Amino acid sequence: MKPAVPVIVSLTDRATCPTCGMAVRIVRRVDGYADHYEALITGEELSEALEPQDPVTAQRLRDLRKGKKTVAIVGMAATSCSLAPFDDEDVEIWGLNEGHAFKWMVRADRWFQIHGSDSWKRYIAKREIRGHFNWLKRNPWDIPIYMQHQQDIIPKSVSYPLHDIVDKVFPNFKRGEDTVKYFTSTFAYMMAVAVLEDFERIEIYGFEMADDVEYVKQKACAEFWIGNAMGRGIEIYTPPGNQILWSALYGGNEQGEGW
Repeated sequence: MKPAVPVIVSLTDRATCPTCGMAVRIVRRVDGYADHYEALITGEELSEALEPQDPVTAQRLRDLRKGKKTVAIVGMAATSCSLAPFDDEDVEIWGLNEGHAFKWMVRADRWFQIHGSDSWKRYIAKREIRGHFNWLKRNPWDIPIYMQHQQDIIPKSVSYPLHDIVDKVFPNFKRGEDTVKYFTSTFAYMMAVAVLEDFERIEIYGFEMADDVEYVKQKACAEFWIGNAMGRGIEIYTPPGNQILWSALYGGNEQGEGW
């Protein structure tokens, strides 16, 4: 049995996964050849590895949204989170949860923390992020923070407008005699506010919902809210390769690859 080939780990040898687009670190053999790659684990590593939108695409999108009430809903999937139009002041930026901890999240106009208090009060939050509760209390950007209920301990926290949204979106759908409230993720709550406030264009960055059992359960609801927005004439944009509203064409594609 041959001995294992020694490998070396470089802190700067980074690329993206050819399958999912995730930022990864290349691990090489001592002879310099690539051995394998692994996901970047820490938020600090991801923040340093992610790039903003390229200037040509950024200008094209700026032209497409001109004159339209636009919001960019920004999650934390490394495939596209840093591509959001942070430098376009005409676009509202909406963030969520612990996204403030990453370097690429340079500004936001509204924040969403819909989890229960037992979640957001923890010192160590998801993704090993520390100080999320303190950030909510400090609110350094001085922006509205949507929560289940207004919290005196969280400056500028606002109660989520659940009843207004349900009255607007679900008046014609009943489960028996019950009113339907269909929200399985913070993304759904964010999309619903954009629908409620009649935004004309919604751009989606940092959401994939493709690689985890929890996200698979959330994806149908996310796509419902996208479809609802489209039905109201709202433009939707996702970056290339995004896995929301994506599948192989059922039955095949005999009309050709151009379709």
